[in-house]
Amino acid sequence: MKKIIAAIVFVLGSGYAQAADHVIKAVGVKFDPMFLVVEPGDTVTWTNMPAHLVETIDEMVPEGQEKILSKMGETVSTTFTVEGVVTYKCTPHWGARMGGMILVGEPDDLAGTLDAYMETSKTVGALKPAKGLIKKFKKMLVAEGKL
Repeated sequence: MKKIIAAIVFVLGSGYAQAADHVIKAVGVKFDPMFLVVEPGDTVTWTNMPAHLVETIDEMVPEGQEKILSKMGETVSTTFTVEGVVTYKCTPHWGARMGGMILVGEPDDLAGTLDAYMETSKTVGALKPAKGLIKKFKKMLVAEGKL
């Protein structure tokens, strides 16, 4: 039900929800901020990307979330409308664990989603760098009272 209400508010543009713009900046081989909490309808822009790109990790995005795959050096923006957890990486620097996570809205079974992502990171070799991201993200969500 809350997903339907969020979608209606987003479509109607009522005073109940105001879409926000967020910026994630590439700094060295890290994204700043590494973790972000947004509402459906918010836009995220990745900047300072001369040696970087943004790619969502297919196994770690909510169903219905459009894939992000920017070109190297490109500033990219995405408006998130699907509630859930989106995990992304800079593919050339994934070995250095350059990635991040975005919580969109208030998805059902957030803890279960993060547990499933952790299991995937343990079983799919190319996703092992995500283990540390997931642990830190969970810690942040607990500290903020969202988990």
